[in-house]
Amino acid sequence: MSPPDMVMVRHFEFLCRSHGIEPTVEKFRVFYQLIRNIGFYSFGNRGSAKKILLNPPKSFHDWKMKFFFLKEEVIPIALIFREPDSIEKEELPIPKGADWYLKLTATPNRIFGENVLVATQMSDKWLENNNEMPVLNFQDRGLLFL
Repeated sequence: MSPPDMVMVRHFEFLCRSHGIEPTVEKFRVFYQLIRNIGFYSFGNRGSAKKILLNPPKSFHDWKMKFFFLKEEVIPIALIFREPDSIEKEELPIPKGADWYLKLTATPNRIFGENVLVATQMSDKWLENNNEMPVLNFQDRGLLFL
């Protein structure tokens, strides 16, 4: 997955978690569809769904230097690869009246501090078995997230 695609996935997850919505592949597919872009598979906006990611990053310098391929032999299951031009446009219903769909609104792409990631349960530094409650300071007031 390329860095721009990772931004889409993480942004979607952040929006869901900040609204108390369980992020799922099915919900993600309401907003994005698989496309082929310059020889790579990627995610594109689903035409009839609302846009939820404002100002996505234009580029990631030097990310291809860190890109790697996996040899088929190291994957323990048989993978079925798509033919180069076999991506069919999906016509999925958009749940425009669903509560979770209405809550997810267009928000800009931003970098948040660790405290916000903890509050949305997306921090890799917050252990699952931690019994403490995450607290986010906002304008010198402690806000407790349950």
